[in-house]
Amino acid sequence: MTTAQFINRPDGAKIAYVIQGNLQGPSLVLSNSLATDREMWQWVLPQLSKDFRVITYDTRGHGQSTCEVKNIHLSVLADDALAVMDAAKADKAFFAGISLGGMTGLTLALSHPNRLLGLMACNCRGRIDQAGIDAWNQRIDVARASGMAALAQPTIARWFSKDYIDAQPVIMNAMAKIVANNSAAGFETCIRAIQQIALMDDLHKIEIPVLLLAGAQDQGAPPIEMELMAQQIKGSQLEVLDPCGHISSAQRPDDFVRILKKFTKI
Repeated sequence: MTTAQFINRPDGAKIAYVIQGNLQGPSLVLSNSLATDREMWQWVLPQLSKDFRVITYDTRGHGQSTCEVKNIHLSVLADDALAVMDAAKADKAFFAGISLGGMTGLTLALSHPNRLLGLMACNCRGRIDQAGIDAWNQRIDVARASGMAALAQPTIARWFSKDYIDAQPVIMNAMAKIVANNSAAGFETCIRAIQQIALMDDLHKIEIPVLLLAGAQDQGAPPIEMELMAQQIKGSQLEVLDPCGHISSAQRPDDFVRILKKFTKI
C-alpha cells in the first residue's frame, strides 16, 4: 500500500489520502464504499493512473482513517472529501464514488459544485426506507458484538452474485480482507449518515455534469432507483452494466475505466 498522508479534521477524525498517477493530468478523486477503503480501487488504478492525477482517500473510520462513533450527516463526509482536495491542492477535480462514495459525491455536487469538473456516482441511492434503516441497525449490532470480520462474507454475498463469487476466489478473498480491516466505529458512524439520506428532493439542483453508473444485479442500489435519480438531474447520463453487482470497480474494472474516460473526455 502506498504511504498515506493524513488530515486532522475539526471533530478529531483523521483522514488518510494518497496522490498518485499522472501528476500533470487532471485531478480525479475516488471515494470508497461503506466497509471498504482505498484498496477497493486496485483493479482500476493502473489504468486511471496513466491519465489522471488520482487522489484516493479512506472515508472516516475506514482503512487508515479514524473517527469516533458519531451521528453524522452526509455533509460531514462531503466536507472530509473537500478537505482532502484542499490538502492535495486540487482546486477542481473529477469525482467518482461507489455506494457511500457516490452519495458523498452527490452531496458535494450540491454544496460545492464549483470544485467539481464532473461527478460519476456509482451504485448509490438517493433515499432510504424504514426497512433499509432497520437492516442497517442489524448490521451495526453484529459489528458491535463481533467486529467487522463477522460481516465480511455476508457483505460479499450482498455485493456480488453467487456465480461471480464462485468464479473469482482471488478477488473475493481480497474484498473480504478489505471489509474485515475496517473499524466498527467507522462502519456505524457512516451508516448513521446513510440512514439519514434524503437527496431526491434536491437532485434537481445539481448543475454540473453527472454520470450515474448502475449494476443490473445490484441489490443495494438497483437500476430502477438510479434511473429515478437520473430523471431528477438535468442532463445526467445513466449507464447500466450487465452483469454487475454493487462494486463495479472490482467486477467490471475495464468497463468502469472506459465509461469514466468517456465521461471525462480523457
